[in-house]
Parts: sequence; structure tokens; C-alpha cells
Amino acid sequence: MKRIVLITGFESFNSDLYRKAAQLVQQRSPELDIRVFNDRSLTTEPTTVAEALQDADVFFCSLIFDYDQVLWLRERVQSIPIRLVFESALELMSLTQLGAFIIGDKPKGMPKPIKFILSKFSSGKEEDRLVGYLSFLKTGPKLLKYIPAKKVQDLRNWLIIYGYWNAGGSDNVASMFWTIAEKYLGVKVGTIPPPVETPNMGLLHPDYDGYFESPRQYLEWYQGRRTRGTRGTRGRQGGQGGDKGDIPNSQFPIPNSQFPIVAILLYRKHVITKQPYIPQLIRYFEEAGLIPLPIFINGVEGHVAVRDWLTSSYETAQRQQGNRETLSLSPEAVEVDAIVSTIGFPLVGGPAGSMEAGRQVAVAKRILTAKNIPYIIAAPLLIQDIYSWTRQGIGGLQSVVLYALPELDGAIDTVPLGGLVGEDIYLIPERVQRLTGRVKRWIALRQTPTAKRKIAIILYGFPPGYGATGTAALLNVPRSLVKFLQALQAQGYDIGELPTDGEELIRRVKEADEVLIKPTTNNQQPTTNNQQPTTVNTNTLEQWLGYLLTTRIEKQWQSLNGTGIKTDGDELFVGGVQLGNVWLGVQPPLGIAGDPMRLMFERDLTPHPQYAAFYKWLQNDFNPDAVVHFGMHGTVEWLPGSPLGNTGYSWSDILLGDMPNLYIYAANNPSESMLAKRRGYGVLISHNVPPYGRAGLYKELMALRDLIAEYRENPEKNYVLKEAICKKIVDSGLEADCNFEDAHRLGIDFTPENVQLFSDHSFNDYLVKLYDYLQIVEQRLFSSGLHTLGEAPNAEQLKSYLQAYFGEELPEEVIHAVAVGTDKAKVTQQFDLNGKTPKLEEALQIRDLLSQTSEEITNLLRGLNGEYIPPAPGGDLLRDGSGV
Repeated sequence: MKRIVLITGFESFNSDLYRKAAQLVQQRSPELDIRVFNDRSLTTEPTTVAEALQDADVFFCSLIFDYDQVLWLRERVQSIPIRLVFESALELMSLTQLGAFIIGDKPKGMPKPIKFILSKFSSGKEEDRLVGYLSFLKTGPKLLKYIPAKKVQDLRNWLIIYGYWNAGGSDNVASMFWTIAEKYLGVKVGTIPPPVETPNMGLLHPDYDGYFESPRQYLEWYQGRRTRGTRGTRGRQGGQGGDKGDIPNSQFPIPNSQFPIVAILLYRKHVITKQPYIPQLIRYFEEAGLIPLPIFINGVEGHVAVRDWLTSSYETAQRQQGNRETLSLSPEAVEVDAIVSTIGFPLVGGPAGSMEAGRQVAVAKRILTAKNIPYIIAAPLLIQDIYSWTRQGIGGLQSVVLYALPELDGAIDTVPLGGLVGEDIYLIPERVQRLTGRVKRWIALRQTPTAKRKIAIILYGFPPGYGATGTAALLNVPRSLVKFLQALQAQGYDIGELPTDGEELIRRVKEADEVLIKPTTNNQQPTTNNQQPTTVNTNTLEQWLGYLLTTRIEKQWQSLNGTGIKTDGDELFVGGVQLGNVWLGVQPPLGIAGDPMRLMFERDLTPHPQYAAFYKWLQNDFNPDAVVHFGMHGTVEWLPGSPLGNTGYSWSDILLGDMPNLYIYAANNPSESMLAKRRGYGVLISHNVPPYGRAGLYKELMALRDLIAEYRENPEKNYVLKEAICKKIVDSGLEADCNFEDAHRLGIDFTPENVQLFSDHSFNDYLVKLYDYLQIVEQRLFSSGLHTLGEAPNAEQLKSYLQAYFGEELPEEVIHAVAVGTDKAKVTQQFDLNGKTPKLEEALQIRDLLSQTSEEITNLLRGLNGEYIPPAPGGDLLRDGSGV
């Protein structure tokens, strides 16, 4: 018996298909033993998998990335003679061996004739090489047939095998097994059917029995369907056509060109294997009043589909002005309003990654910037089941695929749509509705004229009762708020009477938030500062929440009106100030007085009724086109619910609903900002940190440092300074920060008298330690003031920043020249850098980066236009360098 072991990742739902293919093969070739596993098998039945691998003749693997699984497999498969690994971690792919064709840890590359042939199958761009390889799969074996070299023939067979695998479907997988068996295992098979081929890229619809070759062809059919009133019958074998009885005809009006068009990127293999969730997803988009443009790809062509097949009204306008960023844009491309990818992974390369590390993010940014429309990730979980997601959150490799990698490309609003139940993929209708709702709101935001756009700005007042209203970490909120409102007015937003004093505006918002309830009669309403307060009646809140959510809140807080938090009878106060179409309010306290962090640490708790009323009023009454959370940081993203991967029971999802959320956040805190992005649907607008300087030493510490230096020059001669040094240490409280360990160990207080109990050697060692500590304190960085949104540092602040960064590495006069804007040529000409040109270049780069601070408000306005916001590295430029 010859044994083939197949292990696949990301597609346990196809395990039954592969088992059927194995049964088909074994019926015809009983001398073959084919074992089928998936990535979940490596966790649930590792002993069985290990036993299967022990005497295997062929190891076949696809889409395995989990590091622990990769290491586990490497240990067990290296002795297997034939190893075929596709689209997996490099540590596994390097084990590939088919006869004389070996990839190895340091691949030498393909023979020159093969490279020449391959070059004819791609555009010549590095990011398109993998796409070219897929094109080569179909014709490559025919071309290589005439090159006699053994290695080339093994490469040809490798291409044939991969071609069968890539074509998908049980018949093709069976033919792949037969090919391996006949060519390498000595099994006589006979005639092996050629691959049943489908396009590498195409479009589909459940009402059409085939595939479309271009977006324009699809849309022409889609629009014509309205007048024909019949379903398409033309098409290739294997389409998602109407022969499937479980996919009913649309029972709603067919959208016309007035409806938004949304591109949906789908896995080709899922289309070929007829996964039921795909036609269901298309139907949900139609029911939401969106025109779906479902494009299937292998995974590696995601950027090609977006770059060449999709365009936008923005890109069209740019091209009309002569700005042609996408030279390869197809004549068959169509304008879309948003892009939803169910693939995850990076846009460039997909599961296979990029052919050149580090390039994919820059390429993806360039492509998506040219389209300038929202790029959203939404997919059913292919590694994790629904049960574990809804109880523990999304974790491990699934979180990397769905969140971390796409976010590097600038993806927003990730929505898990469902997941595995056993070996089947199920959609959760409520999650799909959240996706379509958010997509529609982003598109509507862009289409609404600025004069009519309503914006809600959320300020913070944490901790409550401590004068913190209108503050945010590292940000000058009053000044930033006025600059933002001025920018809105310049863009045509209606903000009523433009305030000029930020502090006065904050005072007004604070007064509206701190409602002063006066005695009322039955016919009177409580008032605050002659302004009618905004309130939500508990009956209204109950209607907005529904029975289930109301019950959850009442279970924790007894009733909707009994907490005493901004409540008067049955009225829950929202507060806020409205300026034209802009509303400013203070986010409610997270917990209760004396326990403000309560909600963060009690997983099953709910927000209190007034907190829920605040956001539900925004959703249902004010109904803004977008929300702006102003600074670092709020609390809605910290509410109870799934740690990662919002469900319908996650309170951040419940309270934010479909509202587009722009979140201003300090760039030096990527870890917490990820919570705002992932749990709070926040499109992050990063802002710079305040200018830095060196802390230095105040007068008394400088005097102490000088005394220590003088004493250490000659301790015996300067013995009289010892008492003065000890007194200054005590007066300054330094001993608490840098203690005299010998005294501390014995529990003896540090005093001039007690120091006499210890040897001179012990005391002198302590002074060395203390002197070093004072030098550290003197050089310590500190933030100078608060940052104002969109305000680049002036020359003086920039000089302080650069001095803090470089210290003695650059002369002060060079730093001054850079700070005042002198270019590199003049600096080089004026000063002798003595080999410090690289440091100068770094200083100039930092200056250029800091000058981009003005883009903070620009990108905030772009976000409010529903445009694509390019991603940028997080982390403190000075302290940490570029982070994530």
C-alpha cells in the first residue's frame, strides 16, 4: 500500500469533499491509502495524524500557517520522500520535494529558460508575479514537455499537480491523486481526466448558471435582468446557478443604477465547491438595497481585481484631470462605492503573501488610495467555530488573518459574518445585516452634501467629578476642537455660530452635561442655564433596546430609572450642545461614583441605563451621519462583550450600531487604539504627541549633583561636605527614589547622623549610584504641554524635539539649522559634519515627518467624506520608533 496524507488549512468545510475524492481514487486504485485531515485535526487528533505520517509516501499540505502546527509538522514529515506544500508558511514550503525538484531553505530559483517563460505570464510588476504563476499553471506543463532535463520534468509534474489542486472540486482532486500515484508511486492508473477548469478570476450570481468574465459584462446582465424578468441560462459548468433548490429567486425589487454598487471579493475555491454561504451573502446585499459585484479570486489576485477591475467616481474624476495612477485599469472596469473582502490576509498576495517582503503594504496603499473608497473586511471564520468565537472571542491565527494583516492595508470595520459549525460554514444573519448597515452608512456619508451632514462629537469627562470634562490624554481639546470646527465650516458644514474660544465652548458643553435639576411641577420640564435639556424617556429607551436588552440591563441595574445616574423620574439626561448640524456631548461615566471602572472588570455587566440612552439617542433621534470620538480615550470600546470579534451581544456593537465612527487617537498608543478600532469600529485618525524636551534638574538637585562631584574628587579632603550632601538628600526626598541599600536592608532611616554608622566605602558607593541616577533624571524626556490637532511644531519646539532625540550626536548649531527649515545642501555647506551626515539625514526625515502633523485634520475631514484613510505606523517616534 502506498500512502498519501493530505492536510489542509482554512477549509475544514471541504474535508468531506476531499474524503469523497479519496474514496473515488481508492475504488479505482485499491493499492492507494489516502488519509485526509485538516488543521483542526492537528489539535483534536494529533496521535492519529502522527501515525498516518509515520510511514507515508506522500505528504500534501495547503494553507498551514499556525507556527506551532508548522513546527510540529516539520519534525514529522522531513523523512517522507515526496512532499508537496502549497500556499503555506515558508518553513513548510521549503520542504517541498518532487523528484529532482526541491525548493529548500535557500532556493536557487528556477532554470533560466523557465524564468524567461514565466516572465511572459505576468505584467512585469513584482506584485503580479504570483498571478502570473497561476496563469502559467494552465500552459506551463505543455511548454515544459519539450525540455528534457529531469528537474524541469519534475517541475512540470509539480505544475500539473498544483493545476489540479488549484482547479478545485472532487473530480480534480481525484485526478491529482492519480497523477501523483502514476508518476511517482508506481501505480498503474490509466487515463487521467484533464482538469475541469474555471477562470482564475470571474464574477457570479445565484440567478446565473455560469461565470462572468468581466465586471461590465456582469453589470450589463444584472441591469438587463430587470427588463427580461428571467434568469440567465448561459455559462460554464460549475456556476452558482438556479439549479440549486435552496437558493430562491429574489423576492424584492431588483436594484437599479441608483443603488450603491459594492464589490465583494470571494474565495474562488468556495465558489467551485458551491459553498452555500456565497449565494446567501449575495442575497443579503440585495435585500439591503445594495448592488453586489461578487468577484471570485484564488486569493493572490485580490490587488489585481481591485486595481484593474474596479474604479470609483473619485478615480474617474482624477483620470479626467490627467492623473492616471492605475495604468492597467481595464476598459471593463466599473465604478463601485465600497469594497468588501471576505478573503482577509493582505490585499497583495493573499494567503500566499508577497514575493518580496515589505512591498505588499506600500502597493496596497497605492492601489486603495487611487480608488479612495472604504475597504472593509467581513468574512465567516474559517479556522474557528461559532461556539468558541461567541464565548471566547476571536483569537490566534484567525485574528491575524481577519484583523491584523488587512489593517496594515487600511481596512476598516471588520465584521465576522459567521463561522464553522462542525465542518460547515454558517452565516449569522444579524452579523451580515450589521455589515450591510455599516457599508450603507459609509456610502451615504460620502453622498450627503456637507451642508446637510450631521456630526456628533463625543468628549470625555473622566474621572467624573474631577474637572476633567473636555480633556484627553496628550491633546489640547479646547484648541483642537475650535480648529476642527473651523475646518468643518471651511468645508461647508453648518456649524451655526462659530465659537472662537475653546474654553468657553467646553464650559457650555460641561454645563449642559451637568444638568441642574430645579423643582418642577407636572407641567414643567427641568432646565439648565435657560436651555431645554435633551432627555430620553425610559419607555422610549425600552422601545429602542427591545425586550431582551432591556431585560439584561434591568437584571444588573434593577430598573431603567433607579440608578440615580443623570436621572429624574422616568427621564434620562443626555446633555449636549448643538451648533448647527454639529452636536457636542460628554460620554457618560462608565460606572458609578467611587467605582468608575466597574464595567471594565465585570464581564457579564451591562452599561447603566443612562449610558445606553446616550448612544441610543444618537442612533435613533439625532441620527448623525458620523460620530467623532475626540481624543484618547473613551469607554464605549471597553464595554462588556466579545474580547475580539463583535457579536450581537457585544455592547460596543449594540450602542454604536451602524454609525460611522472617526476616532482621534494619540499615535504613541497603538495597543489601546486597536481596541477602539476593532471593538468600537473606530477609523483611527492618529495625532502626534506633544513636543519633547530634556527634563534637566531643578536648582536644589543641581547643587546636590555638584556637591557629590566635588566630594568624589577627593573624599578624604572633602569629608566636610558629607553632612551637607546627606541633608540635601533628605530635604529633596531623593532617598525614596534612590535608596541607600545598606541602611534600607537594616531598616535604618537615612539621616546625616545614621550615615556615620556605615563605612566610607559603603557611602561612597551610594554616592556613585546617586550621581548616575541624577544624570538619568537630567536626561529624561518629558512632554512639553499638550498637542493641538493639525498644528505642526514651530521652530523652537522642533529644536527641542531634535535636541532630545539626538543629544550630543548632532551639534546644536546643526539642529538649529534643521529646525528653522534649512535644506540639506546648505547645512552640509555651512557646517563640518565630521562623518555625521547619516544623522543629519535622520534629522531632516524627522522634520519632514513632523511637518505632516497638519494632515491630522485633513485626514479627519477625508474620513468624514467616507474616503480611504491610508494606514501609518503606530508608536512614539522618539521613544519607540515605528511600531505597528
